[in-house]
Amino acid sequence: MSALRERLRQHLVAATELHLPRFDERSGRFITAPAGAIAPGAKPEDLGWCPINQDVIYALATLVTAPDSPHYGSERLLGIACRAGDAIRDFQYPDGQVEFIKADGSKWGPTYMPWTNYAWLEAYALLRDQLGDERRQRWEEGLTLAHDGQAREISNGHVHNIPAWKGMSCVRAGQLFARDDWRQAGEAMIAHTVAAQDEAGYWPEHGGPSTLYNLVYVHALGLYHLHTGDESVLPALRAATEFHNTFTYPDGAVVETIDGRVKYHARVAQFAWPAFSLFPEGRSLVRHLIAGFDPQRDSETMQGGCLASAVHHVQEGPEAPGPLDEVSFARPYRDWAVVARQGPWFACLSAFVCPPVNSRWGQDRQSFLSLWHERTGLIIGGGNSKIQPEWSTFAAGGRFMPGSGTVSDGEVVLEYGEVRCLLRVDLSDGTAAITAGAQNGLALHNLVLNMKRGQRLRTAAGLDITLGDEALALGTAQLGEWLQFGDCRITLPHGAELRWPSYAYNPYAIDAAPPDGSEMGVLSVRLDNGEVTWRVTV
Repeated sequence: MSALRERLRQHLVAATELHLPRFDERSGRFITAPAGAIAPGAKPEDLGWCPINQDVIYALATLVTAPDSPHYGSERLLGIACRAGDAIRDFQYPDGQVEFIKADGSKWGPTYMPWTNYAWLEAYALLRDQLGDERRQRWEEGLTLAHDGQAREISNGHVHNIPAWKGMSCVRAGQLFARDDWRQAGEAMIAHTVAAQDEAGYWPEHGGPSTLYNLVYVHALGLYHLHTGDESVLPALRAATEFHNTFTYPDGAVVETIDGRVKYHARVAQFAWPAFSLFPEGRSLVRHLIAGFDPQRDSETMQGGCLASAVHHVQEGPEAPGPLDEVSFARPYRDWAVVARQGPWFACLSAFVCPPVNSRWGQDRQSFLSLWHERTGLIIGGGNSKIQPEWSTFAAGGRFMPGSGTVSDGEVVLEYGEVRCLLRVDLSDGTAAITAGAQNGLALHNLVLNMKRGQRLRTAAGLDITLGDEALALGTAQLGEWLQFGDCRITLPHGAELRWPSYAYNPYAIDAAPPDGSEMGVLSVRLDNGEVTWRVTV
């Protein structure tokens, strides 16, 4: 076994073992604590479970059946996997849907849960000869209902990350159950998905890229290719690999700056590794992702059985160096983003602009900068919010979203009506210098800081506190010429103000309540036809 495959196997074992204490023998469910506040009106009996919790079933089946697994032949894990599949079947409505319930007790309606259906399907493929006649028949009935429903849903050809995944799952289920109708429905959905890809390597959602959800498309198309050998998807997967090679932090986290849906998360996503590994430049990315993966931090969910599918399907072969192998570069991506790295620093500037969307899932593309350091992780940025101007890099001309954006000589130019705002980052001298400017009028310039409760905050004016429950609104008199939080110090322009905490809109809670640990700080300064520079040191 190669060192890479051994590392993958170790990750799968460690991640799965972390989930075992969550198993509830009575119900067969894996129970987790809510990530934030309990949903309004939630019932006690609904707390702690989501159908996606069961997706660990694919990992369990893999460990039980793989001869190189320390759990090979484990009757205990086999029993848990069987009960986990039974729990999915128990929760299905007569048409094969399940209630989309979350650990906070919120209910989002019936759905054919694509991630769980696929993980369950692959577990069935691995375990069917060990299930016994009664259980095997019951699982087959549930999987048939689920894929009948998914095949019907994707027949309209609507392209989105969920139908793409359902298409892949229908193709795989069609192979296992000899159902040509499922396979044909899935193949048609995959073809629609390939055709809808932007030339920049992403699938548009809510007007533009989502770096996180793009991984879902990539994973689905990659597994489709590996299940079928269909090479028609390879150009799309190669373009997507270039996109993700560009928009991945050096520690493997997804760059959120250009993402119109999801905020920053300090973790390595499990999606898309098999697809990336089809290409030399993708294999270097996979190597970095596997090296950076921390099961304790990164496997809170085993959604879609992605880690198990990586163990089965990641391809090995020659590598080509990618951006994560470089330590010094500054380059544009198309005409709407700039990425730069210098030693421990990484920065991304976005000029991607689109109108606001009438959907809870699509955020306002308003934040155009992220700054990262290998010692601290994200310092500035974090993504977008919704109808929340304080998260906008600029507000000018009565607007907090620009009407247009361009990249010119490494500088981002954003137009807010008549006001022209400029943004650039210089990493050349061992620090990060962020320069912002406004022309043809006034602008408010904001930097969102990854500033958390429990951190020590110090200022040049003598303030020295630990961030706690008290809200802060600090002006020049309390700040002085610099502030420091954690290991990061920022030299401030005159007139800078700090507010803390600020919470972004959270579409994933039914009442938009923020998850635990999502508090941020906001630095602001007014621009009057001029420029300011913030200098960041670690």
